[in-house]
Amino acid sequence: MELSKNSPGATITSMGMAEEAFERVRRLAFEGEHVERMAALGVRMKVSPGVIKMLIRLSKEDGVSMGEMARSIGCDPSYITTLVDDLDERGLAVREAAPYDRRVKIIVLTKEGRALAKQIDSILAVPPTAFSALSQSELRQLRDLLDKVLSRQEEAKEAGPAGSSRAEERAAASLGKLPVLEPVRLR
Repeated sequence: MELSKNSPGATITSMGMAEEAFERVRRLAFEGEHVERMAALGVRMKVSPGVIKMLIRLSKEDGVSMGEMARSIGCDPSYITTLVDDLDERGLAVREAAPYDRRVKIIVLTKEGRALAKQIDSILAVPPTAFSALSQSELRQLRDLLDKVLSRQEEAKEAGPAGSSRAEERAAASLGKLPVLEPVRLR
């Protein structure tokens, strides 16, 4: 299913342009200097990328349920259990009963976990050197445009499933274009 400016509810004039812009954002986030820095950080601090993501997420909002954590970093809840076990064994986080429902377990950073998260965040917050290609005015404009996109993302999140249906439709449509991969047997 292709979305266009004529699709019901479409608000972007040219989906192609949005995809081109997003492809560049993805390249900045998932290729080159930033990825190399994340890998080096993981090796130096002896933590996996999953643990790094959890520490950063918890540093922004402590006391996140395990289910919400799985959704926010895009992984299976069973993997979150493994990551939390690792954080707990290292003394970086603990599981606690949620104040709103004792059956729900939330993840809370310890003092050591908060310090490590702060250190990781300060390292990853340094922009790639490629940003030096932009003037201060261009950087301000880029920041403002990205703030606008992030604001719309937050609005969609607050709207719930109905607010994300177009994105889900686009994702499902793009998945239909992917080749089906056969399982590989490991010996």
